[in-house]
Amino acid sequence: MKTTPKSIIPSVEMVIASLSLVMMTGITAIQVFNRYVLQSSLDWSEELARYLFIWAVYVGCSYATQMDRHLEVTIIRTLFKRRFARPVTIIASLLTLVFCIFATVLGTKFIIFLAGTGQKTPALEISAYWVYLCMPVGLGFMSLRTLERLWWLLTGKINPAEIEIN
Repeated sequence: MKTTPKSIIPSVEMVIASLSLVMMTGITAIQVFNRYVLQSSLDWSEELARYLFIWAVYVGCSYATQMDRHLEVTIIRTLFKRRFARPVTIIASLLTLVFCIFATVLGTKFIIFLAGTGQKTPALEISAYWVYLCMPVGLGFMSLRTLERLWWLLTGKINPAEIEIN
């Protein structure tokens, strides 16, 4: 099996997703301690933990793309290893890229709309667009990662027939 080429894009999304998960875990632990030991709940902790989880998922999708860990249907690539592996993988990457760009553009328009409304989150009372910003950020990163993988497919740095299916 060939190794995947080294990415030229820095792994910013790994740091963002990891910090979000660590902060979410810490906040949840503090909330559990406060609720069951101190008999006093924090009003904002559950909301913040939820938002951090959402950020970790959206930004983590890009990291999963970099590490080639997204779920995929591999039946055609498995059955016709040499014959259809390359074109099917290229088509799948192109479709993924189109979706990511579409969702990034739509997410950006939604962020601009939310910024104009001045809507705030219920408990934290921060601008709602900070929560929804994860969509264009995460899918924008994923667009870059998918474009990079597509380039590797087209230039032959990755052979889809040799990709290990986990």
